[in-house]
Amino acid sequence: MNPTATGSLMDNEFQREVDEDLNDNSHEPATKGDIRNLALRVELRFTKLESSINQRFTKLESSINQRYAEIDNRFTTFDASIKEYVYKLGWKFFAATVGTMGVMFTVFGMFITSSLK
Repeated sequence: MNPTATGSLMDNEFQREVDEDLNDNSHEPATKGDIRNLALRVELRFTKLESSINQRFTKLESSINQRYAEIDNRFTTFDASIKEYVYKLGWKFFAATVGTMGVMFTVFGMFITSSLK
């Protein structure tokens, strides 16, 4: 029996061997060899299960890492666009403030000039 086998072949092979052990000569007591064979089959079965679980965790880990990279990329892009927007908006605000102050000083200057006459 191959411990790296996967799928129903391993399951069928294991089940067939256990059925043979239980049905053939079932009236005779189990020998050390029978117990050793059963222990080996059970150990191989657990090895197969462990391998399957490891494969699934590896796939899950890969999927999580890929999603994390996508999310990180989206946040980086979003962060850059927000910074660019704030930078552009800041210069617009600065220009509007300077323009408003210019108009305000002009009006104030006109008021002062007209008051002094």
